[in-house]
Amino acid sequence: MSDDKRSQSAMDKVWNFFTSLKLAITILIILAVASVFGTIIEQNQPIEKYRQFYGDATIRMLDALNLFDMYHSWWFLLLLVLFTVNLSCCTLDRLPRVVKVVRNPKTTLDDNLEKSLGLVARWKKKGSPDAWADRYAGAMGQSIGKPLVTRSSEAVHLYAEKGIVSRFGVYVTHTSIVIIFIGAIFGNVLGFKGFVNILEGQSIRQVPTRGGTKPVDLDFAVRCNKFTLTFYTDQHGHQTQQPKEYASDLSVIENGREVLRKKIVVNDPLQYKGIWFYQSSYGQAGSATAQVTVRDAGGAPVTTLSLYAGQPVEIPGYGGVTGMDYQPDYQGLGPALLVELEKPGQQNARFWLPQARPDFDRQRKDRYSFSFGGLHQAFYTGLQVAKDPGVNIVWVGCTLMVIGILIAFFMSHQRLWVRLTPSADGRVEVVLAGSASKNRLAFEKKFEKIQSDLKALAV
Repeated sequence: MSDDKRSQSAMDKVWNFFTSLKLAITILIILAVASVFGTIIEQNQPIEKYRQFYGDATIRMLDALNLFDMYHSWWFLLLLVLFTVNLSCCTLDRLPRVVKVVRNPKTTLDDNLEKSLGLVARWKKKGSPDAWADRYAGAMGQSIGKPLVTRSSEAVHLYAEKGIVSRFGVYVTHTSIVIIFIGAIFGNVLGFKGFVNILEGQSIRQVPTRGGTKPVDLDFAVRCNKFTLTFYTDQHGHQTQQPKEYASDLSVIENGREVLRKKIVVNDPLQYKGIWFYQSSYGQAGSATAQVTVRDAGGAPVTTLSLYAGQPVEIPGYGGVTGMDYQPDYQGLGPALLVELEKPGQQNARFWLPQARPDFDRQRKDRYSFSFGGLHQAFYTGLQVAKDPGVNIVWVGCTLMVIGILIAFFMSHQRLWVRLTPSADGRVEVVLAGSASKNRLAFEKKFEKIQSDLKALAV
């Protein structure tokens, strides 16, 4: 027997721990502080980006605390589980009492209940309790709801109520929070977040995840067809170095064919099979190349050369061409490229090729002439890749939360009692009492209106 008592006492301690308000407040404070760190420290970024802001020792410490991927860390998941259990236990602990009040309302107005209510009025009427009960029942039905009539040898009681559902608004909200956390936990365990760079013209089939032991297979390929970068211009129409928009033209390749193509920008991702691809960053892939077109004596294109700075490119049977310098505005002619032409047995020649004058080099009257087509800079696009199978569960929880908040804040459980008893002078003593769970000031005005309406009635 004593063992059962000790076991029950231990269970009570566990139950009291999980229903404790202190536990809820403690978890909320820790979650709030953690969320501050998760906001200040950008999540799921390449390690190169973190090195721009933190030293190696700081990076090791933050990585050990999982602060680079905080929302997928084991300790953040544990906090969510603890708060979910705490909120569930609190709801289960308090809900039965509310259900009991709703299912078994106090339908008769005795002296003890009358003393506990703040709104009470009394007056007397000529007639019988039963006659007035019928009249008052009709009036109460228009203002509160159809009353329940209870008759006894001493009195006739009328009880009406509305807005019972408001008693459950807080529990609907609690349930919605639990559902949201379950969705977050579900997405945390079964989903993933990663970051991948794709060069223009190339594709990927795997996404490395931060902290993961191996990359995630996508079961399809994502190709970057083209990356575009535009800049703001100043008041004179000149291009600045401030990016205006960067976008990636992506294709989803499955079973050897393109099944989806979309140009994505920041906040407009591509989604396929529950996996989202967000435009996150970009960068230059190697050095820029100068595009030079080789033309014959008649001006017809023969071939196109891609020249890297200082690296000669051989033209078979003719000579070598090297890009030496680039000027964005050469002598007012706009962008131009300085090339060096090396022919066997001849002295090297240097000359400028203005981009706006493709026939400028024909004045040399050589076998071949050259025209500058501009610089080409290859880019890679940085994509944040995420899969969250719990997002629909979270949306259900959010919808339920809105409903719960509307019920909790904009609805009130209003109750009205009327007691009719015969008095010694042959008249009927009428006692009207009421209560409201919320917005008592508005209910007081409503109570006064009901009181005046009932007093004005006649049999």
